Amino acid sequence: MFAMRVVFMVFTVLTLGLMGFSGNWRSRWQWVLVVVFGALAIEAGPVSHFVSVNNLHLVDGMILFLFIVAGTLYSALKAANVKAGKTLNIINQLVDQQALADFNREYPGAVMQPVTVVIPAYYEVENIGRVLDSIPRVVDDTPVTVLVVVDGSPDGTDRVVREHGDFVSYISVNRGQGAALRVGYRLAIDHGAQYIVTLDADGQYDPSEMYGLVKPVLRDEADYVQGSRRMGRYVTDDVIRVMGVYWFNWLIGLLLRQRITDSSNGFRAIKAGVLKNLALSEDQYHAAELLILAVRKRYRVIERPASMYPRNSGETKKGHNLLYAYHYARVIFKSWLRAI
Repeated sequence: MFAMRVVFMVFTVLTLGLMGFSGNWRSRWQWVLVVVFGALAIEAGPVSHFVSVNNLHLVDGMILFLFIVAGTLYSALKAANVKAGKTLNIINQLVDQQALADFNREYPGAVMQPVTVVIPAYYEVENIGRVLDSIPRVVDDTPVTVLVVVDGSPDGTDRVVREHGDFVSYISVNRGQGAALRVGYRLAIDHGAQYIVTLDADGQYDPSEMYGLVKPVLRDEADYVQGSRRMGRYVTDDVIRVMGVYWFNWLIGLLLRQRITDSSNGFRAIKAGVLKNLALSEDQYHAAELLILAVRKRYRVIERPASMYPRNSGETKKGHNLLYAYHYARVIFKSWLRAI
C-alpha cells in the first residue's frame, strides 16, 4: 500500500512538472489527473484492491505507469508546441510589419503597374541582375513592375535591385520563399497591382515566356496560370527530381481531380483578387499550398509552357531530395485537408 501511494505521488509531481515545463496551467484534464493522482496518493485502497482482485503483476503496473506518463508527456509537449506556434506567429507578424513599413518609408506613394512581377530572393546577388535584365517591361500592351523581396540575405542582392531601378523589399529575417512571397503579394496589391507574376531569382526560368502566362489572366480566360516545365523545355540531370515531379503531379491531380503537369513550378500568373481570398500560411513549399487552395476554391486554373534550366550559378536552396519530398508531401496533404 505504501509503495502504491509513492507511485501516485510521483504521478502527481510529474504531471505538475510537465504542466509547468509547458506553461500550460489551464489544461482541464491535466488538472483532473493531478486531483485523481493526489487523491490516490492519500488513499490507494481502491487501486490496491483492483490489483489484488485481478492478479496484476509488477510488469502490468509498469506498463500502466509508462502509458500514463507517455500520455501526460504527449499532452504537455503538444501544449508547448501550440504555445510556441503562437509565439512564432506573433514574431512573424512583427517581421512582416517591419518589412512593409520599411518599404513604404523607402518608396513613399509608390504605384505599381497592373502587372507586377514578384521575385523572392535569398543569396542571389550573382543571378538577380541577369534575371531583371531579361524581364519584359510591357506585356500585351500592359506595363510591368518588378518587385524583389530579399529574404534576409545580406549579400547585396537588394543593392543590385536598386541599381536596376526596380522595387525591393528587404526582410531582416530569413523565413522561406512562401513567407517572402506573401510579403510581396501584400505590397504589390496594396500599391495597385492587378495581376501578379511570380518568378525565381536564380535564372532557371525564361522571363521571355511570361507573355504566355499573363495573356490568359489579362483576357479573363483564367484566374491562375501555372507554368509547366513538362509543357515547355526541362533541362536537368537530376533523375530523382524528375521522378519526384511526375509522382507529386499525379498525387495532386488525384486529390484535386484535375490534371496537373507541374505543381512545383515557381513561374505563374495570378489575378490579385485570387490571392486576396486564399489563406496562405506555408513559409516553405509554397507552390503546393497555393495551387491546391486555388483549385479547391474553384478558381479557373490552367497551365502553360514554362521552360526550366539549371541555375545560372550557386546551389539550390531546396535541400536534399528526400527531405524536400517529405516536406512537400506534408504540405500537399495539409493544404488539401484545410481546403476540404
